Amino acid sequence: MSGATGIDVRYPIGALFTVLGLILAGYGLATASDTARYEPSLSVNINLWWGLVMLAFGVVLLLLAWRSRAASADRPAEETPEGRLTEQREHVLGLEKD
Repeated sequence: MSGATGIDVRYPIGALFTVLGLILAGYGLATASDTARYEPSLSVNINLWWGLVMLAFGVVLLLLAWRSRAASADRPAEETPEGRLTEQREHVLGLEKD
C-alpha cells in the first residue's frame, strides 16, 4: 500500500478518521443531554454513534498500516515473489549493481 516514497497511505487516512471520530464522538457526548437536538433522528445520538464508527475505522487502518510495516521489515525483498521478479528483470536488462 505504499507508493514511490514508501509512505503507507493508511497512516494519514487512519489518523484523519481517528481525529474526526474523536471530535464527532466528543460532540455527541457533550450534547447527549439535549433531547431536542436528537428528536428528528428518533432520539438516536447520531453524532456519538458515527463518531465511534469513524474512530474504530481509523484505528483499524492505523493498526493495519503498523502491522504491514512490521511484517515487511522482517523479510528482505529477495525473499518475496515480487522481489525475485524484480531481480530477474534487472538481471535480464543488465541493471544489476555490483
